[in-house]
Amino acid sequence: MSEKTKKKGKSKGKGLPESRVREEIRHLSAYSVPHYETRIKLDGNESPFSLPGEVGEKVMGKLRGIEVNRYPDPEASELRKLISWINGFPPGGILLGNGSDELIGMLITAFSGGTGRILYPTPTFSMYGISGRALGREVLEAELDHNFDLDLDRITALIAKKDPDLIFLASPNNPTGNAYSADRIREIIGLSKGVVVVDEAYSDFSGHTFLPLIKKHENLIILRTLSKVGFAGLRLGILYGREALVHEINKVRYPYNINSLTQGAAEVILRNHEFVSENIQLIVRERDRVYKTLSGMTGVEAYSSDANFILFKVKDADSVFKALVERDVLIRNFNKPGRLENCMRVTIGTPYENDSFLNALGDILTP
Repeated sequence: MSEKTKKKGKSKGKGLPESRVREEIRHLSAYSVPHYETRIKLDGNESPFSLPGEVGEKVMGKLRGIEVNRYPDPEASELRKLISWINGFPPGGILLGNGSDELIGMLITAFSGGTGRILYPTPTFSMYGISGRALGREVLEAELDHNFDLDLDRITALIAKKDPDLIFLASPNNPTGNAYSADRIREIIGLSKGVVVVDEAYSDFSGHTFLPLIKKHENLIILRTLSKVGFAGLRLGILYGREALVHEINKVRYPYNINSLTQGAAEVILRNHEFVSENIQLIVRERDRVYKTLSGMTGVEAYSSDANFILFKVKDADSVFKALVERDVLIRNFNKPGRLENCMRVTIGTPYENDSFLNALGDILTP
């Protein structure tokens, strides 16, 4: 290395690889979930139900026939055709990702050719902001109203003034649990000159989807996932949109992004998916029971939910969280200054798991 190069490196202050990290990345925190070993795990918005024995055997039979020394189908063609058949949506308008997280990154990468801005309400799923900032986009946040619904005045003002390339709307929303007002979502889709993404990760528990609106709105994208209905380990996200938009997004998809094991397992499960609907119905019944019980507890403010979890508020979330872990029950603590101060989120599990949580919480809150 020449003396000139050495001096140039020193003048920048570090001369270490870390000095080459973009400023936006330096200010980010990695997505992380604290790990605790507990008997009752109700923190991850997963399904508590494993595969039925017969379906599990079919999955294992499929996996045994996969040649793992070969690359997977790069387009996941058979899986996309199956999803197309189940949902009555053209396969050319379907794109798959390694979880919805990958699809979110692909969307932000593909659609930033106008203002370079993305917009989403808060509080909501953190990956919209993490991915947006990591990819160097300008992030616009619009706080939800007092009912955790979309604040149309704030959002429409930002659309008019900032013209975001992308708008993310998670409905039902995580972590609040509620579905946004349908008329407000439709108004935002109509007003936006950019792409509007309705993230329906929890729509199976709400019974409502905006998928049919894609025929009317060319700027609408729908995201779904298999993670919340029993298959989080597969890491399979699904994107629906007009074929012209999907064609552009597909250009930034990494090669072979859906592995052979996921493709094979998902194909078997989706061909034998009747049990999934039964599990969803049980979770919805349990959600309503847990919400009713929480609402009747002194010192608890529970928020109604359209998802597979319930957000609730207590006086001291940190101490309640610690006491629950000591009782072998794990939920998610969202306590931080602002709208989620002293808020916690519990995933709906089996009746036994839900009772264990409710009994533990009742003991903690009893004077």
